[in-house]
Amino acid sequence: MGEGMYLQRVKVENFRIFENLEVDLNKTLNIIVGENNSGKTALVDAIRYTLSSRTGEWLRILESDFRRGTTRFSVRLKFCDLSTQQAAAFLEHLTFEEVGGLRKPSLYVTLAAELTEQVVRGTRQIRSDIRSGPLGEGPSIEREAREYLSATYLKPLRDAEAELSGGRGSRLAQVLNAAESFRNVVHVDNLLDAVIQANVTILGNPGIADSLARIKTQLKGLDFANTPLSPIIEIVGGIALDALGPVERKQMLRAVLERLQLLIDENERIQGLGYSNLLFMATELLLLEEEKDDFPMLLIEEPEAHLHPQLQMKFLKAIREGFGGNGKPALQSILTTHSPNLASKSDLDSLIIMSGGRAFPLRKGLTELDDEDYVFLEKFLDVTKANLFFAKGVIIVEGDGENILLPTIAKLLGRPLDDYGISIVNVGSTAFARYANIFKRFGMADDQHRDRWLPIPVVCIRDMDLRPEGAKISEENPFGFIEYKPRGAVYWESHYDGNPEARAAWVAGRLGPQGQNVLVEISDHWTFEYSLLMCGLAEEVHEAAPGADVPFADLPADPTERALTVYARISVDKSKTETAYRLGPILEQRFTPELVAATAGETEQEAEARQQQNLELIEQKHQELRAALPSYLVRALDYVTGVHQPAGG
Repeated sequence: MGEGMYLQRVKVENFRIFENLEVDLNKTLNIIVGENNSGKTALVDAIRYTLSSRTGEWLRILESDFRRGTTRFSVRLKFCDLSTQQAAAFLEHLTFEEVGGLRKPSLYVTLAAELTEQVVRGTRQIRSDIRSGPLGEGPSIEREAREYLSATYLKPLRDAEAELSGGRGSRLAQVLNAAESFRNVVHVDNLLDAVIQANVTILGNPGIADSLARIKTQLKGLDFANTPLSPIIEIVGGIALDALGPVERKQMLRAVLERLQLLIDENERIQGLGYSNLLFMATELLLLEEEKDDFPMLLIEEPEAHLHPQLQMKFLKAIREGFGGNGKPALQSILTTHSPNLASKSDLDSLIIMSGGRAFPLRKGLTELDDEDYVFLEKFLDVTKANLFFAKGVIIVEGDGENILLPTIAKLLGRPLDDYGISIVNVGSTAFARYANIFKRFGMADDQHRDRWLPIPVVCIRDMDLRPEGAKISEENPFGFIEYKPRGAVYWESHYDGNPEARAAWVAGRLGPQGQNVLVEISDHWTFEYSLLMCGLAEEVHEAAPGADVPFADLPADPTERALTVYARISVDKSKTETAYRLGPILEQRFTPELVAATAGETEQEAEARQQQNLELIEQKHQELRAALPSYLVRALDYVTGVHQPAGG
């Protein structure tokens, strides 16, 4: 694949959501992910406004493009790795900078816009200019140079059928006109000659000839005798090929191509939006490949629109692997997406998380992931886990129990996870640190770098994994259900009895990736289920666990012995998942308040009093549940739903 110029850096000030954004891009694939209103579209539009698009779409800067309270914005783009031909095209605009001990040319393009006080027809006028130079103070960049830099832009929910239909200025005509075959004059002449011959045949058709004769007769009664008109019907051109000059031949070729329409299948001419969009994308990629001497850039928003997951994968593979070739420049593409399918199948290096108007690339060296973490995540980051890239907050859990029950618990606390944009990621085993470190920036642990942390609260909920002495199987212990083995001594609480330093080291090891905006909460006791039994939910867990033949009142009165009795049933039967599913409805029944219903004819004052009473009943249940829950779960849910402070270093 050939080398060539690419957009290395984007710097935006006071444009829409951005106060001061600076992000370095990958040379090939850049996938922009993040929650709604995080700045994904604004980043694409900032580039579009500066470079324009190949479709010739006129982009008008609006007053709403200026960040609230500002009257100036700027977008500065830096291009690197210019070929000799590309450098020659921008000779007066180049900036030479030292890279690796060598002076290499870079190209800076800066769009500066100002919202003036002048009002015309009720609209404030906007002044803008596009200049080169590292500070945007170089010469204005002429239109031809900007057209060389123009990007191909595919908007979401596009009307692909209209784009591929014939008509003046059709996108299909542009694609065909750029075909390498049409650079051969012989091929062009053969096409035009065929059209001219077809025109002769059409004019000789009796239906056309008779209609034309009647039109001439009708026209004689309308025009002046001294200016006789002689109408003619033709496709395009219609005269001898030898009579056409070079410019006329180009015009005629374009007119012919604009009459053509592209359909996806010769047998099924009408297809759904998905295949129409796929066909449109294919033609755009073809055009980018044909223009091999230019700067190929693809800007695309939500390519998943109308494409089912398998087609999304095919599209991603096409732009990542199928583009370019010998002597052709690499395709630099910038995609925004809400699709976990695309995010999960992309290399982590290509992902950029947008959050709060800031960009956080995930390529190596910028996160606290090591090389092995990247290999692991690219293998195991599935669609479900990829939801974390689009969340306002993330809960990372190690088991099915937490995954199943936390949404119910959060809802009963008045903090539904959906309302807060929280994703739960069930990673299993000890892989939680790999996922958590996605959200930590390398070398930014100190509080002085707080403003550069990724502003998404992440909490890892971990089990303490220290078994109480009462769980050991022995003749004198009627509550034991786990065989003690010396090699597993480290997992028993008795291993740390009388050694507080060793226990503290164990706990510290469980904290793992805590730091920046990542918090780790460790269960108050052994496991998630055992902690629920040791707090105020023992009766509910007993009812949900299999084999609940004995009434709760007949269980041992001692909290530990009671917890061991119930947890033995869960553990031996390997029924944590089943217990969690059964526990959810039980919790809802206990912690959902019975609200006072409205009465017929109640006054406004009575309605307000009833509503206030219901609010108090709801709050009472919230507090009752908070008191019944293990404290670590309460802290975790408070953290991700906004009642938190950043974890810090």
